[in-house]
Amino acid sequence: MADDTVQQIYAKVTQRIQDDQKQLAQIDVQISTNQREVRLAALTKREVDGLDSQAPLYKSLGKMFVQESKADILADIEKTAKSSETMLQALEKKKKFVNRDLEEATGNLKDLVRSSQAAAAQK
Repeated sequence: MADDTVQQIYAKVTQRIQDDQKQLAQIDVQISTNQREVRLAALTKREVDGLDSQAPLYKSLGKMFVQESKADILADIEKTAKSSETMLQALEKKKKFVNRDLEEATGNLKDLVRSSQAAAAQK
């Protein structure tokens, strides 16, 4: 292979590796955010469950608070937790895919380096 071709392939593969690493970092941040949401929902649910059903409960709505029933608050908490758990599952699948892609790109880079070293040794 010509040196220019090898350099172009090398640049593409290293760019792909960098992109995959950035994507993995973003996915990890999203995973930790959703895990935090799930923990927060579980904690809030536990606290609300411990309250009397007649106790006034308020929900934040922008800059104001709206009084809601215990059942509505619990349903909203459950909805938030389910949404975060669904997102976590999707992010885990995406992380596996990106990890595979990263491993493949790293393998391609190693193969490229080996082949260019072998070609240089033959000269």
